Amino acid sequence: MTIYLDRGPFLTIPDKLHPGQYRVIRNPDWHEELPEIVSFTDFLKWNYTLEYGQYIRKLHYYHQLPLPWGVLKDAEIETVIIEEGRYDRIDHNSFDMYVICDVVFEMNGCRQCQKYIVNGFYCSYGGSDFLCGAELYNGQFIRLNNPLDEFLVPILSKKEFASIAQAIIDHYYSYKSNYPCRINTASIAKAMGHNIKYARLSKNGKVKSKLILDKRDTTVYDKDGKAVKMQIDGPTIIVDESLGEEEAQNAIIHECVHAYLHNLFYELQSYYRKMVGRKMPEFNDYFYSKTQRSCLKWMETQANAIPRFIQMPEEQASEVILNYFERLPGEPEWDDYRELIDLVKWRFGVSRNAAKKRIIELGWPEVRGVYVYNTTGYVEDYDVELRFPDDYTYTLSFRHISDVFASCETFAELVRSKKFIYLDGHVVINSDRYIRKEHGIAMGLTEYARHHMAECCLDFKRIYAEFDYSYTYGELHKDDLTEITAENRSFSDEQRKKIRMAMYEITEENDKLAVPSDVNEFGKAVRFHMERCGLTSDLVADRSGMGVNTVNKMRSGKKVKLETVLAFCVALELEESFRIDLMQKAKVDYDMSNPAHRLYVTIFELMPKANVFQINELLKAEGFTPWTRECEEKKRYAKKSM
Repeated sequence: MTIYLDRGPFLTIPDKLHPGQYRVIRNPDWHEELPEIVSFTDFLKWNYTLEYGQYIRKLHYYHQLPLPWGVLKDAEIETVIIEEGRYDRIDHNSFDMYVICDVVFEMNGCRQCQKYIVNGFYCSYGGSDFLCGAELYNGQFIRLNNPLDEFLVPILSKKEFASIAQAIIDHYYSYKSNYPCRINTASIAKAMGHNIKYARLSKNGKVKSKLILDKRDTTVYDKDGKAVKMQIDGPTIIVDESLGEEEAQNAIIHECVHAYLHNLFYELQSYYRKMVGRKMPEFNDYFYSKTQRSCLKWMETQANAIPRFIQMPEEQASEVILNYFERLPGEPEWDDYRELIDLVKWRFGVSRNAAKKRIIELGWPEVRGVYVYNTTGYVEDYDVELRFPDDYTYTLSFRHISDVFASCETFAELVRSKKFIYLDGHVVINSDRYIRKEHGIAMGLTEYARHHMAECCLDFKRIYAEFDYSYTYGELHKDDLTEITAENRSFSDEQRKKIRMAMYEITEENDKLAVPSDVNEFGKAVRFHMERCGLTSDLVADRSGMGVNTVNKMRSGKKVKLETVLAFCVALELEESFRIDLMQKAKVDYDMSNPAHRLYVTIFELMPKANVFQINELLKAEGFTPWTRECEEKKRYAKKSM
């Protein structure tokens, strides 16, 4: 018997009219699809509810079940429902189970509810017993020495990362007594029983490695990008063939940590997939519900962090750092910290980000403001005060800002307040004391600001790549039409740092947009703006990246998509009121549930000086479709050069 709770075609829910009873209703969210991954608690609910009910009834029949006050020995058990579970890891392959069940007793027409803890244990390679005894549960604390979450992923503190790393080295690294600075991660993988293979794992190169723990076929790609099947005969780590030696070593140890810590998670999903007739999962398969995403992000956090402790052991890494500081003639500066990070990176064969984080973990938080990456490159170095919390940052990507801007009206109002600007990845007070300008253009933070970030910049709390916010910022500026040249068709390194605020007074020409109702208002407005700016269709096409036919289509008032209207507005550098007016006449609008549209809105608030080609580049960098297709630009310029 299988009972679906919380998911599936039916839901078993408490009956509010009859306390202690349950009723079955159809699940309105059921679309004949099962979840991609399942928690162990749901696995028990779906498949062992009957067994838990029989076990508790058996204990009650033989008077071995402890009874709460008021429940007689001859009371009947009406309902047994699995409510939740707590899991405590014993070792690599086993864990204790504390399953909380809701039991309803019936006595002479009266009902009484009581919760019980049913004890059990699971073992991968031996006998498991889910039903080892039951005891009353009244909300008391259940002490877990090595807790697992409901997906059987270890719940770890950062303090435990070092001991786990040492355990992996002790068990699987043959040179543990006197290993060199660079750990051979391939030897660890082989000692764990994993084969290593190399193949092209994705068309875009984003998938660096895969962990497969059983015999199966997996999809890889040949040199032409065609999907082919690779046969896997046993536990295997597949590394993307495009990676260099150091990157491959990092990918291998990442998967080794997955295999060491998350084998119980994988076993659970394998059982589940066999039951529902689906393929065995791979770790990079899942991106689903919020709970599932939290579980998988935590797995990735562990698999990203623990390799640092393996590849850069405390004793060896500290020695390298101390020797470096001893050679410095004076107090270290930003360039010295950069050199230190690069030295640790080279010495241990790790990424720059991993080297920086390990240096911080070993007691040198001064490097936090050095090599801070923000979407397209590193921002200028800055000081971070020692008391600044580890989970806070002064640097925020433009995409995250657009999400916050679209979701919080208070944040949006602060953006429009002109009190702050977004510059070089920071939300900074709009003052000459903190902003370095050249010819009136904000180029970056002043030296003073970079040494006093807490005084002038807002901080953001980061949680699993999601951002909370404290304050926010304003807008940017613009003047006459800017000539588009080969130099400004894309952002330079300096221009990437120039995001500044601007609000313009709306001229009296706004009234000129009023047109008779019997005229195509959109086409009339397009022609008006082109005449006002003195631009022909060819010039608009050059500035916007659109084809001439598309411009003429707009001139005639035909329907176009939102992105085309926005590209036209940017090409002519139209003020906000004109842009909104043109969108209304074209009958297009933003859909704020669309992440791309949220980014468009934020671009206009924070980057009013950007041209279409710069915006296209930013959209592509953030993973969105550019307003103008590249092939159209190339065709147009090819024709002009003939």
